[in-house]
Amino acid sequence: MFTNIGRRLALLNALVVIAVIALAGLVTYLALRQSLDAEVDEALRLRVEQVARAWEERSFAEPLVPAGQREDDEREERGEEILREGDTIVLVVDSAGRVVSNPRGIALAGIPIRPGIERALGGEDDRRTVEIAGVGAMRVLTVPVRHDGEVVGAVQALRSLREHQRELELVQWMTLLGVGLGAVVAVPAGLFLAHHAMRPINAAFERQRAFVADASHELRTPLTLIRASAEFALQDPSLPVAEVQGELAAILEEVDRTDRLVDDLLVLARLDTGQLPLRRAPHDLGKLVARAAQGMRPLALERGLVLEVRNADRCGVIVDDDRIIQVVRILVDNAIKHTPAGGRVEIATECVGNEARITVRDTGVGISPEHVPRVFDRFYRVDTARSRADGGTGLGLAIAKAIVEAHGGRIWLQSRVGEGTTVTVALPASGRAATGDEADTGG
Repeated sequence: MFTNIGRRLALLNALVVIAVIALAGLVTYLALRQSLDAEVDEALRLRVEQVARAWEERSFAEPLVPAGQREDDEREERGEEILREGDTIVLVVDSAGRVVSNPRGIALAGIPIRPGIERALGGEDDRRTVEIAGVGAMRVLTVPVRHDGEVVGAVQALRSLREHQRELELVQWMTLLGVGLGAVVAVPAGLFLAHHAMRPINAAFERQRAFVADASHELRTPLTLIRASAEFALQDPSLPVAEVQGELAAILEEVDRTDRLVDDLLVLARLDTGQLPLRRAPHDLGKLVARAAQGMRPLALERGLVLEVRNADRCGVIVDDDRIIQVVRILVDNAIKHTPAGGRVEIATECVGNEARITVRDTGVGISPEHVPRVFDRFYRVDTARSRADGGTGLGLAIAKAIVEAHGGRIWLQSRVGEGTTVTVALPASGRAATGDEADTGG
């Protein structure tokens, strides 16, 4: 699913890169063409104005023919050569449109450019680009020549655009090359980047899918037991309630287990989406731990364990007290469940640098090294049979981790088989008092 999305994103990225290169090339081409046209027009303007001023006071009575005129074929060939070299050709015509000055002796079909001459004789400047056979594109500027306020002729200047077109063609080829290279580079680069960018999304999706599968499995077990117990109780409707009391009790037990599981799932879902409100306020971490431990003492006594609380410092924190108490109870409950009778569970608080830490240490069975990295995963159980028997869902440590991280803290675990486990919670500290609470111990 996400692989196809990644490919589409890569192709879209490649198209965007290609479009940007093409757009940059187009803008460069248009800007260069405008600049070159302006340069040619300015050069032609200066030339025709100079010639026009020289002819304003001269007579157009007799056409002027350059000396040493060559044969027509030779003149045409020479004219093409001159124009291709980029020289500027200037012609002067009288009011009848006859050429009266052709200093370079140019004789080419289509020159002078008659539409421009006609417009100039009408009193207007004319700029245009024309195609001349054998020469190519020409830029032409024609202006009127006036004498005593009347138009008595026109000056026309022509210049080849061959060199400019070569520059524009170079830009075109560079743009096409850039588009090609962009396609060659952007597509594999986009696929590579999309692959790496989609990794966290794929991982999150896989975790979510595993979470849904595990949740479905966990819900299926109590629902199956509830159904079986209910079907057994309904086999003989005439039986008194006392005879199916065990089945009814089993149904209630599984309902309670399912209710706890649903609550845990809701807490995780709200933490994942940031919708679990945290009512933060200043608290003394030691007092919060003492409150949490007080509710766990009966369970410790029932299991034959010693529960000890040590508050080395008075650590100030800004937290949601109910959620931090929930974290401590999850950790202590976990320690109690995995510590044999006669063992010890110790809870300690201390300030270390800018952190306020809670440490829950037990003398239980410990956890094998291969399980330690996964103990905070959702629905992960080191001992599946035992956890189910104790009513565990495999979500406690995952919830504790999510709550701690929502407070900007961190949590980690150290364990050795046969020696016990130590879980440490570090929260941002808001202050420390010089005098600490006395250690609260008990068993």
